[in-house]
Amino acid sequence: MTGSIVLDASVAVPLVHREPESDRWRLVAAGWLRENRRIIVPDHFWLEVSNTLIRRHRYGGGAVLEALHLLDEVVAETAVLGRPTLLLAIDRAERFGLSTYDVTYLALAESLDAELATMDRALERAAGPRLASAERPSHRLSEEWEPYDSSPRVTWPDYSGAASYLSSLRAELRRPGANRIAEVRGSTAPA
Repeated sequence: MTGSIVLDASVAVPLVHREPESDRWRLVAAGWLRENRRIIVPDHFWLEVSNTLIRRHRYGGGAVLEALHLLDEVVAETAVLGRPTLLLAIDRAERFGLSTYDVTYLALAESLDAELATMDRALERAAGPRLASAERPSHRLSEEWEPYDSSPRVTWPDYSGAASYLSSLRAELRRPGANRIAEVRGSTAPA
């Protein structure tokens, strides 16, 4: 894949805060920018990065704003997530046993046919071939023990209201104002 990159907060924090992986990810991000690859984040990304800088790294407000400004120079677009992405995230959360916050990055990457840049090991496994390549030291290989035939049962399609909920989403898109919303979104998208 050579298109867009969905950037997870686990990669963004080392771009602005000195960590063992910082040099490697800064080189990778610089390469993406040289190649004119679009770097996209979901709207909750900014809250997640801010929270990590404040709580884990004890940044003050000014330092957080400075870090966000630096990231803003890397990130090309912040995607506002809608219900279809939420439904995909719910499915992925159940399939992979991850939080909806984390799999939202994967759901966004899938919906945009983009790669996912993450350092979260479980999210890396869930991303499969969609994982953005950033060579990692050989200790990267790890596998959690799981008994054979223990695939999680995906239940959301069995939810008795799923079909009617999806039908209501489709009907909502057919409302007269729905096209106007799509036009507004299209007009704000960068060329």
